[in-house]
Amino acid sequence: MKKILLLGAGRSASTLIKYLNEEASEMNWQITVVDADLALLERKLSNFTHCIAKSVDIREEASREKLLEGHDFVISLLPWTLHSLVAVDCIRLSRPLLTASYVNEEMRLLSDEAHSKGLFFMGEMGLDPGIDHMSAMVLIDQIRKDGGEIIAFHSYAGGLIAKESDTNPWHYKFTWNPRNIILAGQGTAQFMDRGKLVLQPYPRMFENAFPLEINGDDRYEVYANRDSLPYRQILGLEDIPGILRGTVRVRGFSKAWHALIKLGLTESQTHLMVVDSMQWFQLMDALLPVNHQMSLLERCADFLGLSVNDPVMDQLKWLGIFEDRIIGPPGKALADYLQFLLEDKWQLEEGDKDLVVMEHRITYRKDGTTYQIISTMEYEGKDETYTAMSDLVGLPLGVTCKLFFLGKLPPVTKPIPVEPGIYLPVLELLKHAGVKFNDRKIVIEQA
Repeated sequence: MKKILLLGAGRSASTLIKYLNEEASEMNWQITVVDADLALLERKLSNFTHCIAKSVDIREEASREKLLEGHDFVISLLPWTLHSLVAVDCIRLSRPLLTASYVNEEMRLLSDEAHSKGLFFMGEMGLDPGIDHMSAMVLIDQIRKDGGEIIAFHSYAGGLIAKESDTNPWHYKFTWNPRNIILAGQGTAQFMDRGKLVLQPYPRMFENAFPLEINGDDRYEVYANRDSLPYRQILGLEDIPGILRGTVRVRGFSKAWHALIKLGLTESQTHLMVVDSMQWFQLMDALLPVNHQMSLLERCADFLGLSVNDPVMDQLKWLGIFEDRIIGPPGKALADYLQFLLEDKWQLEEGDKDLVVMEHRITYRKDGTTYQIISTMEYEGKDETYTAMSDLVGLPLGVTCKLFFLGKLPPVTKPIPVEPGIYLPVLELLKHAGVKFNDRKIVIEQA
């Protein structure tokens, strides 16, 4: 019997747990799931006969080492800041490791060390990053095989809410880690446009969102996602003049989120010594310039350069930031108070379904003609537990684990899934699970 260890059982883990449990009989697996909240975890695993619940402090070295020693394969859905602790132990104990998180420089070096020992170590095996890399590489490889020269690569993805469950003016609800949403975009986005470097600092990033039509639906918009430049090397597009990775939202979201940024509500460093009973309207009063001739709502609109009847003001009012609602305990940052509020306002309700959209647009030249391939995935979740986000983060991890134990994966040399021996079999199993892209090719400029 092979023993699989899953670290973390949050929002994105539901489908992975279900998949591993369903495969356990055939594959002769036993799964241990570790989470800080043991009572919640035991309830979550109550119907999964091949899963064992444990609560272990991963930061405690002896407990962590003992846990890892007792398992044959490790999957981590922990916060990315804890991955290196697990990775170091996995290398020392010769345990394979799979994560869905971005691979930073520290994890890249640890992956190199693991690969030199013949260990299977892989990060960015989720949705975005993960499915985005793998599906893009299939297209890139095919274009090159056919003799095309790629001149632009645009890749867009977003976790949204299905139309039938869209019940608020933000057209958004949480389907994954809320903290990542609150802090999204902080830093400076970098990308290339026709050979020119473009920089978008955080205060301007959401303001520069642009409209996008997907499968004839023009309700979407995109803002630049982090730093697109490293993906030139990751995808083998070193000399490409145009590259942009973007995050998809429903139109109107980015303008309203820009307002929250301008108000200072996404600031995460300064801990405020407010009183226990502070209300949201009092916090907004403290944030806005003093003007005794205007109401709080008018002061906010004036500060943002908007009419009080602007749709953005309707979105802010819906959040309740002008109401007598307690913000939370003292000693937190503004971003914490915003998160407390949004976790209530943007929570999935019973029966809600989410939607993940992903689209690659690759422009290339061949025999003097310029073409564009548009490859699109739209995937809807089942309910508030088995969400599209949970499926698309968990299934790549699950099928990779299965392929590993079936002996169908070659040794890897890259820390992320950009090698054909990895992404082709993974995508094939994902296709059987309903994760499919529809491709179309258009002529941009005839020779």
